[in-house]
Amino acid sequence: MRAGRAVWALGASIFILAVAAAAMIASALPLGYDFAAYWSAANHLLAGAPLYPAPTDMLGQPGQFKYLPIVAVPFIALAPLPLSVASVLWLAVELAVAIALGVALVRDLPPAARPWAAAAYALFLPLVLEVTLGNLDLASVALMVLAWRLRDRPWVAAIPLALGVGLKLLPAAMLLFYLAAGRWRTVAIAAAAGIVALVVTAPFLGAPLRDYATLFPRLGDTSWVRAVVARDEPAFLADILWSTTFLRALSVATLAGVVALGWASRRSSDATQLHHVALAIAPYLAPFAFVWTTFLVMSLPLFASTLARALRLDGAARVTAIAGLALALVLMDLVQVHDLVPVAGHMIGVALVAGIGLSLSSWRQGNIAATTSTASA
Repeated sequence: MRAGRAVWALGASIFILAVAAAAMIASALPLGYDFAAYWSAANHLLAGAPLYPAPTDMLGQPGQFKYLPIVAVPFIALAPLPLSVASVLWLAVELAVAIALGVALVRDLPPAARPWAAAAYALFLPLVLEVTLGNLDLASVALMVLAWRLRDRPWVAAIPLALGVGLKLLPAAMLLFYLAAGRWRTVAIAAAAGIVALVVTAPFLGAPLRDYATLFPRLGDTSWVRAVVARDEPAFLADILWSTTFLRALSVATLAGVVALGWASRRSSDATQLHHVALAIAPYLAPFAFVWTTFLVMSLPLFASTLARALRLDGAARVTAIAGLALALVLMDLVQVHDLVPVAGHMIGVALVAGIGLSLSSWRQGNIAATTSTASA
């Protein structure tokens, strides 16, 4: 008992240091850099100005809005405020979402492990970037986790599912997971809710929606991403990662993986773990997702659920699993501007945590099966 309290107390101290370090890193970042696009789009809506870049404009420039027009509507509440003030208020919202999601993920761990996991969560660089820059990825993750926890109530789960996908389309592949998992009612209700939202807002957002339909195909062209991020070193890695073959293979592998995980969840006693693996890889459906560091927040639920399973192991298996998760965390925290090595590290990190997560899921199912067989005998 005393040992557990000592571990918890040390972890709590590490957590405080991690929060302080995260705050220091955040202070060096441009507050609200991504949020400016949402704030600007809301002001354009109010003014009746074009919401999206012109067909001749280079994509990826600061302040450009590239999401469904309905996403800009909630930000009308902040539009009358100066950007500096609105950014601080949005930071408060981001922090509230981050805390709520963190508590939801960490509470499933043993008490002694919670402050340690919370420290890793607070100092996870993609999360620090996400919150400080004011993006919507984290909100999407929180909604997807909520939708899954409510999965046995399709009419309720469909709302966060529709919102989670509609915010950025980042986890759109998860719709295929739900379908493959046999949860078509939730997808159908979510789709119907999305259609109703589009119909209701059509009198106000009809023109922006048509502009978005024109913009959307341009988003799939990686040439603008390559120009904006300027990541072409080392040359041999650029030749691989920016090749059409690799990008198409990544998208196809993502689709196949998400569908396979959904189908496997039908017969699995650990469907939540399979859901979290699918959520972690879902962003790679987009041909440019591998370069955006903030997209890695989609892996947070998988980290938490895999750690919970690793802590149930004994001996070398436990040490190996936790060491693997720590390595994945380090790889996903790597950042170097104009360099593709950290980007490759991010993908390896996601693959590593997914592999560990699937391995522990198989171990858990095998253990349950063995226990059931013994009990029957």
